[in-house]
Amino acid sequence: MSHWFRFRIGLLVLFLPLAGAQGDEKVRKDYVLKVGDGIALRVYNEPDLDTDTRVLKTGELSIPLLGSVPVEGMTIEAASARIYELYNADYLVEPKLTLSVTEYAPEYVDILGEVKRAGRVMIPATGRLDLASLFAMAGGFTPEADPNLVTVMKADGEVQKYNGTQASEAALQRVFLSSGDRVIVGKSVFVGRTFTVLGEVKSEGPYPFPLDGKLDLVAAIAAAGGLTDLANPKKVTLRRDGQTSQIDYQSLSRAGKSISIRSGDIIFVARRIF
Repeated sequence: MSHWFRFRIGLLVLFLPLAGAQGDEKVRKDYVLKVGDGIALRVYNEPDLDTDTRVLKTGELSIPLLGSVPVEGMTIEAASARIYELYNADYLVEPKLTLSVTEYAPEYVDILGEVKRAGRVMIPATGRLDLASLFAMAGGFTPEADPNLVTVMKADGEVQKYNGTQASEAALQRVFLSSGDRVIVGKSVFVGRTFTVLGEVKSEGPYPFPLDGKLDLVAAIAAAGGLTDLANPKKVTLRRDGQTSQIDYQSLSRAGKSISIRSGDIIFVARRIF
């Protein structure tokens, strides 16, 4: 029997899940060991070598006979193979051992900006957290949030931006986050901006501009309570950036059309002349 074949036989039991292990029921075979992970080592017929330990801040495991063994950044398979090699080289003959994660170190992402509960959010034990779930865990957006201004700053430095149709819930469910990622929800650029309606409307004055940036003439006049009985709907003046234009509001309304309004616009509705 070749040494390699005996080595493979010795590893057959490495990935049996440990009874009572915490975390996801499914084996996370691609999981990379991190500082703080709880680890159980069991060596067949060598109870003195069995140990329960954690990955230290140095990225090492303290293993009986072997001392400190670097494992941070390894998969459980790679770490198992390394421990097998070290035991087999100097202490045991083709040891049969299992190495299992008993508790995954907490992993977090940070969410900042216009959400109701900004801060640090723990990634579930499954290791999967998407943007839509993150927003729900953070209590949703604030009234001043712009869902089209979502920035994901990945732990490796990559910056991803989501806007428009990309920011739909279905799309956000396909964006998965990793430990160390930061998510920032921007504030609407229209916060604090206004439009003004004067003249023959029921309630004159400046009004907050919609935070989604969408407003037309019909909605603007409706926000002011609508036209008075003395209003001349054929003579509405729109002042924008120092320029003035005349609008036949009545004809637009009958045709089912309207005009887009921008923040800072001033709308004046003239009075009828009898």
